[in-house]
Amino acid sequence: MGLVSSLVLRSYLIGRLDAQLDLAVDRAAGQLRGVALQRVEQVLSPLGYVVAVTDRNGDRVRVVGGDPDEQPAARRLTRLRFGELRSHAEAEKPFDLKGTPDLRVAARYNQKGRIVAVAVPLSDVTDATNRLAGASVLTGVGLVGLLALAGQWLMNRGLAPLSRMITTADRVSTGADLSARLPGADRRTEVGRLATAINTMLGRIETSYAARVRSEERIRAFAADASHELRTPLTTIRGYAELFRQGAFNDEEQVREAMRRIEMESERMSKLVAELLELARLDRGTQLDLADTDLVQLVRDGVADAAAVEPERDFTVETPERLLVAADEPRIRQVLANLLANVRAHTPADTPARVRLSEDGDEVLLDVADDGPGMSEEEAARAFDRFHTASGQGSGLGLAIVSAIAAAHGGSAEIVAHEGAGTRVRIRIPRSHAEATSG
Repeated sequence: MGLVSSLVLRSYLIGRLDAQLDLAVDRAAGQLRGVALQRVEQVLSPLGYVVAVTDRNGDRVRVVGGDPDEQPAARRLTRLRFGELRSHAEAEKPFDLKGTPDLRVAARYNQKGRIVAVAVPLSDVTDATNRLAGASVLTGVGLVGLLALAGQWLMNRGLAPLSRMITTADRVSTGADLSARLPGADRRTEVGRLATAINTMLGRIETSYAARVRSEERIRAFAADASHELRTPLTTIRGYAELFRQGAFNDEEQVREAMRRIEMESERMSKLVAELLELARLDRGTQLDLADTDLVQLVRDGVADAAAVEPERDFTVETPERLLVAADEPRIRQVLANLLANVRAHTPADTPARVRLSEDGDEVLLDVADDGPGMSEEEAARAFDRFHTASGQGSGLGLAIVSAIAAAHGGSAEIVAHEGAGTRVRIRIPRSHAEATSG
């Protein structure tokens, strides 16, 4: 850009200088007297100039006027060959005379056939173009420097979110903080959209990792509790077998009692193993065998079975005439059986129990309540924990299985209990996948 500007300026200045030289040489060619030289000075002032003319023979060029300070230019002009000067005079175009100093010369024939030449040094033109070139170079260097600084600043600013992303990714990759999120999640920019996508991915990773941790903790607790629960009947069976091997039983009555206890513990262990397997299948997400099930008939059957076991207990049943739900019938029967068995295990035989089946919007509600001693809020909060028993009776897996079956159907199980005010367990099953009618 600076080179182009310098060339344009030089061309402009040379053009102006040529116009002045043409005018000056035309006046000087008219007559070489004092008045003509004064007119030349008026045209070329304040430029330094030299006026020269050839002699009659044309073999010598002599200076006849000009600026006294331009002696080098005068000597340069007098050394010009006549043939070269004649060709330029015939062309009537200004020309450059290279040397020290560089001159711009215009030549014309006068009326007497002599050649008159007016020369002007090009130092002013050269100085102007050099100053412009220098200024252009300095300006260009300054602009390049400013552009480099601005580019570096913009680059640093643009890459700053990426640097923060790298820092956050390092924290997440080392496991130090899975809750860390990338800053600058602005959907208006590409980096912001990238941060949003990565934050979504990190959220899913955190959720998956937390779920895996909970699953591992649950498996460890499950294995520890299962080992503990299985150890008790196995210890009993092993103890009776050891006594029998040592001949500790003296009569058949003791042997029958030992066999009865071994049989009871075996049944208890078989039931415990079956419940553990059922929980394992539910945890694994075993596919339910869904079919249209009349919950009203299922509830009446379950209550009838419980009444047959405890004829002295007063059962109250509240149901609509018919309620069809897409459910796994054997597992829903197991839910009701476990809840009624829980009532039987934790309340006196003459304590009334109530079973209610109803609808609540898109959900089906199954309530099993009693007027027994109830339980504390702390015990109620742990009622669905595996192997937890409030009274030390049972395996502690009944309500855990109830909760798992309800969750497998997309529902939930909840308990409301107060000390001395009875207990109510409510099962919620959504009807979003059910083809049910009630009347």
